[in-house]
Amino acid sequence: MEVFLSLMATLVVLRYSFGFFFQNLDDFTECVRFWFTPEIISIFRGEWERDWWAELRIFFWLLLGIASGYGAHLFLTS
Repeated sequence: MEVFLSLMATLVVLRYSFGFFFQNLDDFTECVRFWFTPEIISIFRGEWERDWWAELRIFFWLLLGIASGYGAHLFLTS
């Protein structure tokens, strides 16, 4: 039961913090595209700064969700 509640906490935090990190779904898909694009390709395209910022936003968004789920799990198991 604790795992299910921790997963739910993660999903809720990811859902409601989405708007703080991304403007819309197109912005999110662009961030995912940059995440999977190698850095050297972004440098040659002249998109390194946009790539860096997009990867940073998606990283912190996922970190926030995972940390909240982990925190909920620790709280529920203690």
